[in-house]
Amino acid sequence: MQDTDLMLRVQKGDEAAFNTIVERYQKRILDLCTRYVGNPADGEEVAMDVFFQLYRTRLDYRPEAKLSTYLYRIAVNRSLNRIRDRKRRRLVSFEWLRRDRPFDPGAPDEERPDSMLETAEREALVRGAVDGLPEKQKTALLLRRTEELSYEEIAAAMGTTVSAVESLLFRARETLKKKLRPVIS
Repeated sequence: MQDTDLMLRVQKGDEAAFNTIVERYQKRILDLCTRYVGNPADGEEVAMDVFFQLYRTRLDYRPEAKLSTYLYRIAVNRSLNRIRDRKRRRLVSFEWLRRDRPFDPGAPDEERPDSMLETAEREALVRGAVDGLPEKQKTALLLRRTEELSYEEIAAAMGTTVSAVESLLFRARETLKKKLRPVIS
C-alpha cells in the first residue's frame, strides 16, 4: 500500500495503517536522528517524538506531500531542538579502557588500545567538525550522506531549492576539508 493511502487511513483513525508507517520508516528515522544528535539514547527519543508528532498532526498531512519528506523534515527539526536543549558536549567513549585486556603489540591494529584510541579521536574530530557546521549545511550533508537522498528530496525536506542544496553541500565539503586537513594529511 502506498504511503499516501496509509496516511489517509491514519487520518481516519486506522491504527494498523499507522503501525505500518512506523515499521516502514522506523529504522531510517532512528538512524538519521541518532547520527544527528550523536548518541543512540537521544536518537531513540527523538525518533519516537517524530512518530508521536506525525500521529498528533495527522490531520495536517496533505496527500500531495511525500510522506518520507514530511518525516525527514520532522526528524531534522526535532533533532535540532534536542541539540539546542542539550548544552553539554558529548565525550569520546573510552569503553576499551574498561576491558581486562593487556596491551598486545602483536594484536591486529583494530584491537590494539593505541589504535582504538587513535580511531576514536579521529571519529570525534570528524563528528565535531560536522557538528560545527551551520545547521542548514549539516542537515543537507546528513540527508545526503547518511540517508542517501537525492538533491530534490533534500530540497523538499528542507523547504528550499535544489540549487540551494547544491550550494549548502559544496560549502559543507569545503569547510570540512579545511577543518580536517590536519587529520587526513
